[in-house]
Amino acid sequence: MESLKVMEKFDGDNFHIWKFKMHMMFSKHGLWKFVDGSATLPSEEVARADYNEKETKAFALLYEHFTDAQLAHIQYCDNVRSVWKALCGVHEAKAISNKLFLRRRFFTIKMQEGDDMLVHINMVKALADQLCSIEVNITDENVYMVLFMSLPPSFNNLVTSLESMSTKDVDLQFIVVRLLHEVSKRKECESSETTALVNKTHKSNKKLCFYCKKPGHFVRNCLKNKNDEKEKINQICEDHEQMFVTTLRSNDHATYDWSVDFGVVQHMTFEQ
Repeated sequence: MESLKVMEKFDGDNFHIWKFKMHMMFSKHGLWKFVDGSATLPSEEVARADYNEKETKAFALLYEHFTDAQLAHIQYCDNVRSVWKALCGVHEAKAISNKLFLRRRFFTIKMQEGDDMLVHINMVKALADQLCSIEVNITDENVYMVLFMSLPPSFNNLVTSLESMSTKDVDLQFIVVRLLHEVSKRKECESSETTALVNKTHKSNKKLCFYCKKPGHFVRNCLKNKNDEKEKINQICEDHEQMFVTTLRSNDHATYDWSVDFGVVQHMTFEQ
């Protein structure tokens, strides 16, 4: 029996998906006829024993694949068929309130920027399947129109392009393929931009200043080089002898008047 456990237990969510998986599991092991009630009890004793064994196996298998929270719905059921019908009756209720609730969820679902496209598409399809299971007619056109309305603004151009196509050329599969292809293209562009940025950064890091021997810049932009040049100029100014200008004005007196721009300690003529 352990080898038949191939899926998680049903906890009350996504009943239609769990139902489909269980259907496939029962069919794989030849037990579905006991679940849908198509199996008949044979008259021969040997065949009857085999029938009872398989029916019990199907019963036990079904019990192993839902949580204790579901026991309240099936505690008075005595065979696998009645358990299956009880679960379907609870989780596929055809009441008007349930139909309105699912319709509202279906037509108002939204995908946010950055959400996984495939997950979003599966959510829309799952809601459509739930509505179909309670006898609400949902066509493929309804599904892909809901997909269009639920996409974020960054997909507006694609949606406009698809909406302009003839309905003869468009079906749900085509829409899904186009949406997934668009996501793939965007990921490739993002990857290319990231690679280009990395390469640019790597290239800039290859710059080497031959003055300070540090990477990331050239000599013309080297701060150390500029600072050293300023220090050299200041040092030259400090060490250079200060120059001055004098003028000699001639007049009738025996002495001369000198004009000096600043004081000095040595003179170039005998007249001071």
